[in-house]
Amino acid sequence: MIEHDFEYAPCPRCGCEDSRTMVKGIDRLYHIPGEYLAAECLRCRFWFQNPRPVASRLASLYPEDYLPHQKPTASTIKSGAARCLQGRLGYESLEPAAGDGKGFDWRQLAVLDWIRNWQMGVNLIPTYVTQGKLLEIGCASGGRLLALRRLGWQQLFGIELVPAAAERARAEGFSVITGQVEDTLSQYPDEEFDVIISSMVLEHLYNPFQVVQIVAKKLKPGGQFIFSTVIRDGLDARIFRDYWSGFDFPRHMIYFQKSDLYGMLKGQFEKIEIFYQNAPIDFVRPAVSRKDEGKGTITDNLILKVARSPLATSIGLLLAWSGLTCRVSLRCLKKHE
Repeated sequence: MIEHDFEYAPCPRCGCEDSRTMVKGIDRLYHIPGEYLAAECLRCRFWFQNPRPVASRLASLYPEDYLPHQKPTASTIKSGAARCLQGRLGYESLEPAAGDGKGFDWRQLAVLDWIRNWQMGVNLIPTYVTQGKLLEIGCASGGRLLALRRLGWQQLFGIELVPAAAERARAEGFSVITGQVEDTLSQYPDEEFDVIISSMVLEHLYNPFQVVQIVAKKLKPGGQFIFSTVIRDGLDARIFRDYWSGFDFPRHMIYFQKSDLYGMLKGQFEKIEIFYQNAPIDFVRPAVSRKDEGKGTITDNLILKVARSPLATSIGLLLAWSGLTCRVSLRCLKKHE
């Protein structure tokens, strides 16, 4: 990207105009040309991309092969998952996939329901609301909305920045507005939704603090705000530093810490739950990048060896359940005034 494609911005949290560069990086995932900078606010120490791509260029940061924007596919629901959804989240009429439950499958045992409860948190599944209205911010091509429709939700809406992805979601029958979240979210009436979901979107926004305040206005009292994002507190961020995959230049504008998320929700939301995700790819990608660029370490070799071993899944789960991964999902409720 060339110089006029960027703009300098104040800190999205406190508005301070002064910041210092902490990390310089490139797009190692989709290879959009350019050097990108993560800066730290000199007043409140929040990290954000500065200078950042201008608004007119945002859609071009997501190439045609950007994975979340591909054609959505429906998933099946196993008997164990159906039991947990019915018992904990109110999906009483849900049926497991046809043919499931025939024959013994130890993975569906009730003793493992605590794992499924964690998975429901990670996967951003809301408590069911009869005749409820649900909005997904950054709905991409509609994959999550399709899954929610299968669970029984009927009044489903979406916001999506990239026109091609939004068209795929509309082709599935969903009402989707195209544009920046900061502009489009305000088009909905206040207290319109029972649930608002955002999957790995807040870190892509210029000012997620402002957006979360608007989300609170659009939710009914007691409404659910369920979202996922990345945080710099994870073990992978400590290991890989400048190569941390959570920077995802130039698409990520914001680099949260966990304390930033709690501060962002404070005042408007309550009953906050956090679920750490199992994401081995966040260790594999930067290890491969460092090796490819001739900066590989013994740690990188060890990580890649473990990732190819039978222990990979178990180690990933252990890291997630220990709160050491960078991808997190949060569930909270709008406070009653």
